[in-house]
Amino acid sequence: MAERMKNEEPVKPAGRGPMGKGPHRPGPGHGPGGPRGMMAAPGMKLEKGTIPRLLTYLAQYKVRLILVILCILVSAAASVASSLFLQSLIDDYILPMLLEAAPVFDGLLHAIMKIACVFLAGILATFFFTRTMAVVSQGTLKIIRDEMFAHMQTLPVKYFDTRTHGDVMSYYTNDADTLRQMLSQSLPQLFSSVVSMIAVFVSMVHLSIWMTLVVLAFTVLMLVLIKKIAGRSGGFFMKQQKKYVCIT
Repeated sequence: MAERMKNEEPVKPAGRGPMGKGPHRPGPGHGPGGPRGMMAAPGMKLEKGTIPRLLTYLAQYKVRLILVILCILVSAAASVASSLFLQSLIDDYILPMLLEAAPVFDGLLHAIMKIACVFLAGILATFFFTRTMAVVSQGTLKIIRDEMFAHMQTLPVKYFDTRTHGDVMSYYTNDADTLRQMLSQSLPQLFSSVVSMIAVFVSMVHLSIWMTLVVLAFTVLMLVLIKKIAGRSGGFFMKQQKKYVCIT
């Protein structure tokens, strides 16, 4: 974000104010200094080197990130195990007990205790990696904000005279909050979803290949619909971010 502030095209002052004192600051909606010069185009692509730079900030949390990955694996495994347990519960315990005159519930109780332990492990793992990623994201954002503030102190006064206060502050509020959500929520959820999808797919192939093909066909159809809906909602998201600048 500091690089983006450095390379951003300044807005030319529009002469003096109505009383002839001081430069006239462009209001919201006037040029790039209005609702976000950084959001000029909805289809703008991520700059090369952004992800590697972000990973350098996360490098100091290597141990915690490794623990987060392990906890995500445990959480995903617990989620898949709970789904597969239903088959074992019905076929191995409930149906045989229906045929018995005096059923014994010891085996069923042990099975329920085992799956309860699996559920507990999944809950604790989810809680741990969520809390850990919150600490990692807040620590990373503190470093980024400190570097942004140090960089902003080196900018000329003209930079602040040709931009609205909301546009400058949005780097520390809207952009930083978006980055926090990506680090603390989006990345863990993405990794967890990928692991869960792989585990579920292997289980589905093991149980029934034909049902797997049917599910895959409907999944492709759903992805096509989601792509169309997301393409339209992206424009509304950009308008929402621009409104935030006008408010701040």
